[in-house]
Amino acid sequence: MRATPAIGGVMDNHAAPAVSAGAVTAYIEVTGDGSVRPTVFPIHDEVVIGRDPQDSLASDKFLCIPEHTVSRRHARIRRRGDTYFIEDLHSFNGTFVDGNKLRPGAWHALKDGDELTVSNAQMVFHSLVVPQRDSTPTIITRVVDASELTRIMEPGGGAAHGDVQQTMQKLHAMAQVGIALGAVTDQETLIEKIMNFIFELFPMAERAFILLRKNEGGQPIPVAARRRDGRVEDPDKARMSRTIIEDVLNRKQSILSVDTLSDRHFGAQESILAQAIRSVMCVPLVLEGECLGLIQVDTSSDPYAFKEQDLEMLTGVCAEAAVALKNFQLYSDIERLLDGFVRASVQAIEERDPATAGHSFRVAGYAEALAEAVDRADMPELRRVSFTHDQLREIRYAALLHDFGKVGVREHVLRKEKKLHHYEMRMLDERFKYARACLEKRAYRGLVERHAAEEMTLSAFRAEKRRLEDELHDEFERLERFHAAIREANEPAISHGGVLPDLSEVLDYAFEEVAGCASPLLHECEFSALSLTRGCLTPEERKEIESHVADSYSFLILIPWTRDLAGVPAIAHGHHEKLDGSGYPMGLRGHQISIQTRILTICDIYDALTAGDRPYKKAVPVEQALDLIGSECNAGHLDPRLFKVFVDARVWADN
Repeated sequence: MRATPAIGGVMDNHAAPAVSAGAVTAYIEVTGDGSVRPTVFPIHDEVVIGRDPQDSLASDKFLCIPEHTVSRRHARIRRRGDTYFIEDLHSFNGTFVDGNKLRPGAWHALKDGDELTVSNAQMVFHSLVVPQRDSTPTIITRVVDASELTRIMEPGGGAAHGDVQQTMQKLHAMAQVGIALGAVTDQETLIEKIMNFIFELFPMAERAFILLRKNEGGQPIPVAARRRDGRVEDPDKARMSRTIIEDVLNRKQSILSVDTLSDRHFGAQESILAQAIRSVMCVPLVLEGECLGLIQVDTSSDPYAFKEQDLEMLTGVCAEAAVALKNFQLYSDIERLLDGFVRASVQAIEERDPATAGHSFRVAGYAEALAEAVDRADMPELRRVSFTHDQLREIRYAALLHDFGKVGVREHVLRKEKKLHHYEMRMLDERFKYARACLEKRAYRGLVERHAAEEMTLSAFRAEKRRLEDELHDEFERLERFHAAIREANEPAISHGGVLPDLSEVLDYAFEEVAGCASPLLHECEFSALSLTRGCLTPEERKEIESHVADSYSFLILIPWTRDLAGVPAIAHGHHEKLDGSGYPMGLRGHQISIQTRILTICDIYDALTAGDRPYKKAVPVEQALDLIGSECNAGHLDPRLFKVFVDARVWADN
């Protein structure tokens, strides 16, 4: 087919784009159907497929399919490493890959030639890069001079074949070190792997120590100490040569002493004498001029246990370790930045309603604790459920951000304390005063007009006045009963069990204004609000509040989450869903609701019930709250297995 212009930018579909740094490595071929024109759309790191252009997305990141059956944000394709993944964004008509419908919110890996279907649009995914196995992207790339490695391999003129073979084995081990350290995702595992490699690479090593600095210029702190036989020493109690350590840190140079006791520089040191150290290697962990710490390897049995090649080998290990450690620092900085931004955003949103301040933070604590308790549960149906560290973090962020969409709810609705807004109740109070004034004026005006017409005697006038005042007193008492009934009905109820005052008599009551027209004491809209059997929101206001769920999802999917946090929008999106399909906004049922979302739902309800007194409700005692949640489980709304773990673990006690 011939290339034709399309929304979002195209490329000539007769020639695949060349692969280079920052270049296009995949594209979508739209075959065309109906109003969809054939085109080729390049993919960089991410592209959203939908019906209408998005102001928040650049044109090269949005593929527009102008069909009414396509959702506004229908699907998303993202790149992770050399692999592209597609996610259905809870679209109305679904997204299909090779005829199979994707589960909304789940990532599906794409391969070259996969056929995609979005409504009537037929597309083919093309990848220009062949994924490499076990390739892990790192933040820092270190360039190693191949000539240096070649020099290590040179055994010398009279070297035996065994020496060459041993050197080759060490080089192979070094390659394995680079691969292994590049794949590690936490510092504890990194240190463990380094220790294992040290004793594997250096058969004569008896002890190994690792010291790290918490910040640049700070004193190094021992983080690991181990012997060859596997014994792990307390790093804080391990005795090391302060002279060697300071020498390495200050000069940022590796040290090898082949016979320490005979070395004039180290032989007189008390720590070396006490530990009978005969041979030692100490290498700094240096990256871009910054010394992150050091690694020391020593032995007390052989004064010539280590050679210059061993020092070069350990220096290479330390170089790899320094890159990995710096990556962890950068990862940690990014995580702290994200965590701080999330917390600041949540705090800003919750300050719009001081009565609920702290709700999201408490729910996050409950949800993470419940997930950990589920991980430990012995219930047969939950034994297969386990959460990784990344999944726990995903649950925590989803809990923190589950009410993010409330930023779009009008403040007077968000802060509504009773069934009538403050201004509505003030208007009702003034209407009651006005009704009393109208009744008094009408009664006394009638008395005056009758006296003028009949020329009543003084005693008759006084008797008629007393009669009118008695009638007014009775009518005022009636109005006061009406007013009290309205004030009572204005209080929100937690459940449907409360008995509301009968306001039908108030609704039928009307008083005569000065102009002679009848005016109702209670308007129909006020009667409807006061007749609510649960809560304080009218159907229209409740719909506005409930819209925060969809708004939260719309906001959250705009964030370019990493793969380990990609589920945050979907988890938060479903926290008002019920297992029987009676929830909102999508009416999901049973297995359609993830276990992470079910955990979040229980924790959200518990905190809403037990949080401190709010203007529109009193705090519910823990036992009563558990009973209410239990009744929701019995009604088929919540997961009874998770609730049992919640109760047995007393999740609320430590949060």
